[in-house]
Amino acid sequence: MKIIVVGDGKVGFAIAKQLNQEGHDITVVENKANVLSSTMNQLDIVGVQGNGASLDTLLEARAPSSDLLIAATSTDEVNIICCLLAKKLGARHTIARIRNPEYNNTVRLIKDELGLSMSINPEQAAAREILRAIRFSNSIKVSSFAKGRIELAEVKVTENSPLLNMRVVDINRRFKTEVLFV
Repeated sequence: MKIIVVGDGKVGFAIAKQLNQEGHDITVVENKANVLSSTMNQLDIVGVQGNGASLDTLLEARAPSSDLLIAATSTDEVNIICCLLAKKLGARHTIARIRNPEYNNTVRLIKDELGLSMSINPEQAAAREILRAIRFSNSIKVSSFAKGRIELAEVKVTENSPLLNMRVVDINRRFKTEVLFV
């Protein structure tokens, strides 16, 4: 796949490195020449110096023919504009890193009306994973289905477990939860 990563900070570099190792054709867009040069020396990628929210920069990075553009700068607004421009230029898919929760309602509109493929809030994703780990701390294995709306947990019932010798029908009432046993 031809993938453009806009922003060469910690997140952008990690994304570019991983995708490069997977054999994808990577172009990194970055404002700072020294940062971009360092990445180009470490990875087998194409570098374009410039602002990812600039039409000229996106054209130089060949956004119209890209399969995916990932905007991972530290500025939400730049990431949003970058993705909107790339999509309008012809990029197949766009992903924006959007950290500010004030944009939650705006992101839905952008996805529906303007073609943003996906947005990621790293802090929110980390909080979800921590909550999931706490909720299923006694689980052997947890699998998610239906975009995270359904979770299947494998639990071992030990001698000290409160589930030991309980009837399945009583579990939901006792623990005030909705569990379906499979």
